[in-house]
Amino acid sequence: MDIRQFRYFVAVAETLHFGEAARRLNMTQPPLSKRIAELEEGLGVRLFDRNSRKVALTPAGRHLLPRAEACIAAFDKAVGSVRSANSSRSRRIRVGFPLDTSRKVLRQFTSDSHSIRAEAKIMEAATADQHRLLLAGELDVGILRHPYSTKGLWSSYSLCQTLGVVMARNHPLATAKEIELADLRSSTLVTFPRPIAPGLYDELLAACRAGGYRPKRIEHAMRMTAGLLLSEAAVTLRPAVALRASRDADRLSDLVWKPLADEPLKWWTSVVRRKADTDALTTKTVQIILRALEKHDQWVRRPKRDRWRDGDSDSPGAARTSP
Repeated sequence: MDIRQFRYFVAVAETLHFGEAARRLNMTQPPLSKRIAELEEGLGVRLFDRNSRKVALTPAGRHLLPRAEACIAAFDKAVGSVRSANSSRSRRIRVGFPLDTSRKVLRQFTSDSHSIRAEAKIMEAATADQHRLLLAGELDVGILRHPYSTKGLWSSYSLCQTLGVVMARNHPLATAKEIELADLRSSTLVTFPRPIAPGLYDELLAACRAGGYRPKRIEHAMRMTAGLLLSEAAVTLRPAVALRASRDADRLSDLVWKPLADEPLKWWTSVVRRKADTDALTTKTVQIILRALEKHDQWVRRPKRDRWRDGDSDSPGAARTSP
C-alpha cells in the first residue's frame, strides 16, 4: 500500500466514475480498477459499490475519503518542508520536458539548475504521461500542453506559439507566401499520436475542420515526421521554431515552414507543479524553465486577460481560432 493508491482512490471518489477518474489521471481504466481492487484487498473492505449504471462510496469509502485526502496533503507538505529545510545542500528535483524541447532549452535549464545547487533529473515525456506522474507524486515539475485538468495542480502563466505549415520543398503549396487551412484539403496530415496529448489533439483537429481542412488521411508520427513529409504530399502543423529545433538536421533543408493566413491555430503551454509543492527549489525551477522557453523556443506570454491559474477545471482550449 502506498500514497499513489490513495491518490487513485480520491480521484474515483471525487468523480464517482472510473472512466472519468482514469482520464483525469491520464491512465486507462483497467489499471486504475486494479489499483483500487488492491487497495480494497489491503484494507480488507469494499470502498465502492459499482454496477453498470453507477458508482457509489460505501460507508467504509466515505469514512476513508477525508482521511485519504489528509494523508495526501500531509505527505506533500512533509516532502516540501524537507526540501525547504535542506536549502544549503544540493537537492534533487524531477522535471519533465516535452519531446519537442530544443537542445538550447535543455542546456539553459541544466546550467541554471547547477547555479541554484539543484541536481535535476530530466525526463522526456508527453503531456499525458507528465500529468499522470505529477498527480502520482513521481514528478515535481512538468511542462504541459493545454488543455488538461488542473485539479490538484498549480500552473504558471500561459505561453503561446503560433502554428504554421511544414512541408517538403516540392509540395504544391511550397511557393505560396501564406496558406489558408482550406488549401490543405488534399494533403495528408502528419501529427502526433492522440495518447500523447488527447485534449490538444482533439482541439487541433476541430480547429482544422472549422477552417475548412478535413484531412482525408492522417498519419501519426513523432521522430519519423520528416520522412513522411518528404515521401508524399503531406503536411504537419508546427510553430516556426520547430524546424530550427529539429534533431533531423540532414532533412531540414528539404522542408519549409509557411504561415497560415490570419494565424488561426495556436497552442499553449504552462509549467506545472502540484499545489502543495511550494518550496523554494520547486518555485525557482519553474522560473528557470519559463525563462528558457521564452528565450530559446519562441514561447510568448498570452495577454493578461487570457491567462489562467490554479483552477479546478479543465484549462481553456489549446488549438483554436485566435482569441
